[in-house]
Amino acid sequence: MAVDRIIKSGFVSILGLPNAGKSSFLNAVLNDNIAITSRKPQTTRKNLKGIYNDEDSQIVFVDTPGIHGVKNKLDDYMSKSIIKSVEAIDLALVIIDVMTYEEDGFDRIVKILNGISAKKVLIINKCDLIDYDEKKVINTINGKFGNDVKFDRVFFVSSLKKKNIKEVIDYIKSEMPEGDRFYNEEDLTDEPMKQIVADMIRQQCLYKLDKEIPHGIAVIIDSMKKSKTKCLNIDAIIVCEKESHKGIIIGKSGSMIKNIGVGSRIAIEKFTNEKINLKLNVIVRDNWRDEKTLLANYGYDGNDL
Repeated sequence: MAVDRIIKSGFVSILGLPNAGKSSFLNAVLNDNIAITSRKPQTTRKNLKGIYNDEDSQIVFVDTPGIHGVKNKLDDYMSKSIIKSVEAIDLALVIIDVMTYEEDGFDRIVKILNGISAKKVLIINKCDLIDYDEKKVINTINGKFGNDVKFDRVFFVSSLKKKNIKEVIDYIKSEMPEGDRFYNEEDLTDEPMKQIVADMIRQQCLYKLDKEIPHGIAVIIDSMKKSKTKCLNIDAIIVCEKESHKGIIIGKSGSMIKNIGVGSRIAIEKFTNEKINLKLNVIVRDNWRDEKTLLANYGYDGNDL
C-alpha cells in the first residue's frame, strides 16, 4: 500500500427511500456484489462500507438502510444508522427510483439532509426500465424537496446496465479532498466475513419467501471453520418470530430450507472462491425485533453507533 502518495480520498453516504436501488448502485460502483439486494423493503439493515480504489483515489461509500417510519427497535436502530452515516462525510448521494419519483416520502430525506454542509448529489436510478422526461423528473423532485435541499449535481443512471456510473465516480473524485488511503487498496469493505455470509443467506430468504416473513428474519453464523480437506464448513441459524413462519421456512419435507441453502451456497462460493459446506437451522424468537438484547446478539447493537 502506497502511504506516501497524496490521493483524493473521502467518505460518501448513500441515502434514499426503500427500494431506490442504493445497494445496486454500490455494487455497480465496486463492480462486485458486496451489498445484498432485493425488491423487498428493509433489505439493508445496517450501514455497510464499500471501498472504491483506483490509482489516484479511495472513496469510502456508506450504504444505508432505506429511510422509513419506525415501528420497532430494529427500525429505530436502522434510523439511527442513517443519521450516523452523514456525520463527517464529504458528500451525500440521494438515490431516487425513476419509477416512483412522484410518490411521497421525500420529507423523510429532507430531515436527514438538513444541517449537512457537504455537497449533495441527486442520482435518478433504474433509467433503463422506462421511458422518462428528464426535465419533468427533475422539476417534480425539486418541487418535492422545495427550498430545503439544493443539489449540486444530478445524474441519470442505470446501476444494472452501469450507465453513467463512471461519470458519477469521476465527479465524486473531483470533489474529494486530498489525503491518504483509509484502507488497504485490496479492501472492498471492512465488514467481517461472517456478517457478509449471514447477509448472503438472508438475501436468499428475501428472494424465496413470502413478502412479510423476511422482515422478521435474522441470520447468525454459529461457526465457520476450514476442514482438513480445505472445505469451508458454515453452520448458520435462521431466526424467525413465529412457529408458523418456521414451518414455511423449512417447507414441505424440508424443500424450502434446502432451496435457501442451495442458493446461499452458490452465492457464498462465488464470493469466497472456496468450496462450501453449509448447514442451516431454524429457531423461533418471539418479537426479537423489539428485544434489545436479542438485537445486539444478532448484530444490531445500538451502542456501536
